[in-house]
Parts: sequence; structure tokens; C-alpha cells
Amino acid sequence: MSTGFIGSNLRLARLFHDLSLTDLGEKVGVSKQFLSRIETGAEAASAQLQASLAQELQVLPDFFHCVDTNPIADEQCHFRRQLTTKVALRQVARARGEMLKRLIGVLDEHVELPSYQVKEADAETSEAIERAAEIFRSLFGLGMGPLSSVTRIAENAGAVVMRVRGLAPEIDAISFATKRPLIALNGDGRSACRERFGIAHELGHFSLHIGVLTGDRLTETQANRFASALLLPRSTFATECRLALRSSRLNWAGLSELKLRWGASKAAIIFRARQLGLFTEDQARAGYVGLNRHGEALRESEDHLVPNEEPEVVVESLKVMREHFGVPEAAVAREMRVQPHLLQTLLNNSCAESSANVVRLAPSGAGSQ
Repeated sequence: MSTGFIGSNLRLARLFHDLSLTDLGEKVGVSKQFLSRIETGAEAASAQLQASLAQELQVLPDFFHCVDTNPIADEQCHFRRQLTTKVALRQVARARGEMLKRLIGVLDEHVELPSYQVKEADAETSEAIERAAEIFRSLFGLGMGPLSSVTRIAENAGAVVMRVRGLAPEIDAISFATKRPLIALNGDGRSACRERFGIAHELGHFSLHIGVLTGDRLTETQANRFASALLLPRSTFATECRLALRSSRLNWAGLSELKLRWGASKAAIIFRARQLGLFTEDQARAGYVGLNRHGEALRESEDHLVPNEEPEVVVESLKVMREHFGVPEAAVAREMRVQPHLLQTLLNNSCAESSANVVRLAPSGAGSQ
């Protein structure tokens, strides 16, 4: 639906490019105060200024006039370390996610994506969260062993996963509990184990925190518990965790073996073992000290042995649109009311051909393949 100039759309496009009011004002020849008043609706933008803004922000002129009928509410937006991440960095991350939501909205109009199947669960107690993760595994027939691809599981559950550049280093992932839930991963070279935990963490928010404003210590702890329980289920992990101990001391070779088998970092394994009472506080502390001492606080020595998982829904959707409908990316950009270069920035070269082709897609209106 189109209407008059919408200042919040200008703000969205500006933040997507990580531009301050001063930065953008200098590019289009107006003051930051004047731009601020346009964004708040206190001033009108001339047709000439709108054209200049559209060119600088890589959108089409009618982008500024299109009403978002499903805006993202604060309680639908989840990302880790919200309380300790600067407001400006959160705003840029949210703008990137908002644009991703608009892309998925276009794809959803043309392509039949997997139906959303994540069930709401209780987060009142640790036991309830453990059960929620076990029920999730049961719902998708995952058993209680290692998960081969957390990304594929999330996408088959109806979420969309995508790497997004331009997120601050402090942000591993940001998710949106919208009609088509989205998980935007930091595209700046995170390890596979870190990405897997991040996706599981966001699935925890989708399951545990419907309509709840997240980012505080409680909701983050709850989502972390869900992620740990999903990746390292207590019934099987507890038995195998014995590999990580030799008498009362940590067995680093055993920790490495567990990491490669379960696709979870050594830090996450130590955390989970302490959480389940399999490690003492002293053993867990010795583990964290050992990781720091060997320079493995952020990157662990085996990270290169665990391949990153490739999201497929966006890639396959664009492929279906191109091959079934003859709709190129430039036409997708037009439907988003942006220029093709902005779409390419958002896609971050995610459109390379997918080899696995596991997530089942079909043209809208057709039966699932």
C-alpha cells in the first residue's frame, strides 16, 4: 500500500547503510537537523530531495511511500548481548533484518516455503527448557545423537537462515519472530560451532519467548539452556562426556573428539558438562583457563575441521523464481522497491548454486515437491 512520504522508511534505508544523519545529510546537501525532522514527519521532503535520497540509499523512489503492513515489534526482535551492545549497533542490525524480512516477504509470495512448525514451550524452569529441547528433537525425528546440520533443521522447521554482512562484531546473530521467522547470522567469518550454537539459541527464543521482550540475562540464559540441550541432549551426552575426563583432570584429546562428533565448541561442551553436574566448578574453571591460555577463547584449534553449514532457503527460492517464473534478481529488487545493488549487498553472495538442495520448495500454489 502506497501513501505519502514515510519518514521511518528513510530511517530504515539510512541505517541499513550504517549512515548517520550527518553522513547522509552531507551526501544530499541538507543538514542533519532537517533530515531528522523529515524522518519524524515534521518536515516534508521535496521531489528533488526524495530522488537524491533514493539514489544515495540505493532504493526506488516509491520505497519511501510504501507502508509496511507487518512492522516488527520490539518483542519480535531477538539478538544476543542486547544489553551490552551499543544502541547504534543494534539499530543497524535491526535495519539489516528488516530488509531481509522484506526480501522474504517477496519470496513468500511466489514460492511455497516449508511451513513453520516450532512449538511454544514453557521457560519457567530448567527442567521445562530441557523438555522443550527434547520435544523439538522428537517433533522432527532427530533422535538423541549429534545433529548433522542445525541450519537445515531450522529451515525445515519453517525459519529462514541467512548470513548478513554489516553486523557488529558483538552480535553473533539476530532473529525476528515474524510470520516467517528469520535468523540473520553475522557474515563476518564465525566458526561453524559458533554459528550452530547461535541458530539453536535463536530457535530457543522462538520456542520460549513468544511475545516476550528479550535481551536481559534471564531470557539469554534460557535461550542458551535450550541451545545446549538441543545440541548436547542430556540422555546421550552425559554418557559420552566421560571422554573429557581422565580421572579428575580434563582430557583435552577427549574434548576435541567430543567437539568433532557433536559440532559444539569445547567451551560449549565444558559449559554443558558443568550445567549437568558432570564437571565440578573447579574442572570447568580449569577448562576455561586452559582455553584462554592456549589462545582459544574466541577461535579453537579444531574450528577448521568443522565445515560451516550453508543456508539454502533464500538460494533455492531465488533459483525457483528464476527457473520456474523467469524472474531475475533485478525483478525481485523491484518488488522490494530497492535497487539491485542493495539486494546484492543484502544477499552477500548467498546466491551461489546450492548443491544439497534438501529444503523442499515449490512455486506458490503448487504442491510440495
